[in-house]
Amino acid sequence: MRGVAVFHAEAGAMHGTIENLSRTGALVSVHGIPTTELHDVEIKLGGETGWVSARTVRVERGGRRLRIAVAFERVDGALAAVIENAIDHALRAAQRRPILVIDDSRGRRSELATKLAARGMTPLVPRTPLEAIDLLTRAQLHVNVILFAPSFGHSGDELRALVSDSFPWVSAAEISDDLEATVDRALEAWSGTDGARLARAIA
Repeated sequence: MRGVAVFHAEAGAMHGTIENLSRTGALVSVHGIPTTELHDVEIKLGGETGWVSARTVRVERGGRRLRIAVAFERVDGALAAVIENAIDHALRAAQRRPILVIDDSRGRRSELATKLAARGMTPLVPRTPLEAIDLLTRAQLHVNVILFAPSFGHSGDELRALVSDSFPWVSAAEISDDLEATVDRALEAWSGTDGARLARAIA
């Protein structure tokens, strides 16, 4: 489940990206470590917000970001309803298997979308950079995989770096002229995502 977590402390607020969320805790990607073990955390999921007390149970270092696992101390009824709604969206996304396709080649993009749909995926095909960002930031869509070719005036390496920095939970795979191989790469990338693990759990 994707969203935003804001750790509030006397020293100020620290924003992070929720990479995984359950009824009892969350895994949050941040650029620093909270100054205390117990936190007041603001959870933002889509257009809904709630507060919860949480304590740090694990810190993982990966690249330029940290991943902090927190366990919730108390969850009130309103936030519990928000979390349940987010879990419901995640279950639906696990069944849809959304794949974001970024490619300036209209013909190849259309053919690739058809092949992805035939393999049980749901291709999302943005036409502009803003539309692509909008799809990635919609918490209810749970987009975990991007297929990309040099597009929107950016090279493949620039797009990969942008995705890695801004959306660290998203796996990226390149589009080639061999579309069957490209679809295979998309399926392989999907198989390692939280959505795929959830799909296997509910199968």
